[in-house]
Amino acid sequence: MKILLTSDTYENQINGVSCSVITLRDELRKKGHDVRVLTLSKDSESKMVKTDYLIGSFPVPFYPDIRQTLKFKDKIIKDIISWNPDIVHIQTEFSIGKIGKKVAKKCNAPIINTCHTFYEDYTGYIIPSKKLGKAIAKKALRKSYKESAAIITPSLKIKDVLNSYGIDNPMSIIPTGIDLERFYKKVSTFEKAKLKAELNIPSKAKVIVSIGRLAKEKNLDEIIDYLPDLVKKDSNIIFLIGGDGPYRKKLEQRVSGLNMEKYVRFVGMISPKNTYKYYQLGDVFVCASTSETQGITYIEAMACGIPLVCRYDRCLDGVIENGYNGYMYKTKKEYINYVHDALNKKLLHHKLKKNAIEASKKYSKENFANTVEELYLNILNKKGSVKNES
Repeated sequence: MKILLTSDTYENQINGVSCSVITLRDELRKKGHDVRVLTLSKDSESKMVKTDYLIGSFPVPFYPDIRQTLKFKDKIIKDIISWNPDIVHIQTEFSIGKIGKKVAKKCNAPIINTCHTFYEDYTGYIIPSKKLGKAIAKKALRKSYKESAAIITPSLKIKDVLNSYGIDNPMSIIPTGIDLERFYKKVSTFEKAKLKAELNIPSKAKVIVSIGRLAKEKNLDEIIDYLPDLVKKDSNIIFLIGGDGPYRKKLEQRVSGLNMEKYVRFVGMISPKNTYKYYQLGDVFVCASTSETQGITYIEAMACGIPLVCRYDRCLDGVIENGYNGYMYKTKKEYINYVHDALNKKLLHHKLKKNAIEASKKYSKENFANTVEELYLNILNKKGSVKNES
């Protein structure tokens, strides 16, 4: 098959969408398919990088690292149409998604959409009213998915949200897979000690870790606000925060306002090749976000053998099983008790670690690609057949 993946984010950005796109591209190529990505260039120039198409773009003011394009008649688009893809799989709904639809129409190729983002939690960057933001997200997605042959959602939570918007296209729940082997690598005791020393973390400290983009919708404020009471129960704790983003300064101010600087380490952006080391410095992974469609970091932490303590969210149904590989909390008291128990009860901690690794196995990149490939083939079989190679 000739498969075009379209995405507003690409290899130069570290986020769930770009990771999903790159993983899918690479795994489908291994299976012998001709897969190309249409994405945004980091500047105004359109270009081709190997077999991927990068179209000139400009930054948008309301959110860092987000870019858009108005080049809807670029030569690159003509090149893609000449290539004549069998499937157009749209990963983001904005300017690149519109170009993807144009290509699909010209090539008579079915459109697949993946809904990676819970847009209701992001409209606040440009629209103060949450009610109005939800209405706009609902209208925009209904319009965007109107021509889709199928929609992929990474969790039942997002499928239900789209259904509530009145979107009734065929939907498949396919969680994004990850390169588990990258996280199964073990960090030696010596490496951990060295990294702790570099980060000024006491060698015997118990580490709770959070890794991800630092944005308001991630609700990291809550974990920080709970820290003073957690420290009262056990002062031998360090909260390691990996990642960067537009909300970092606010979080640093919050830590300072609570006089918790002694117990928090902001380590900034982490290279993907080293992420597993920072997860494995942790004894417990924590998250309070309810804006995730799936949450790749949950899977990465489990693959590293780190128990999870996360605020309850429907996207975690089937991911976390209380007392098996971690805990989902709903109250401050539950959070503090779950984290304290996971850190201090040795037999429980060992069980949670072992089961976390086992639970991660169903999220392999191979399973992900196989399931998406099967969906493509089913759609093409209904439509007719794969086009002749040109």
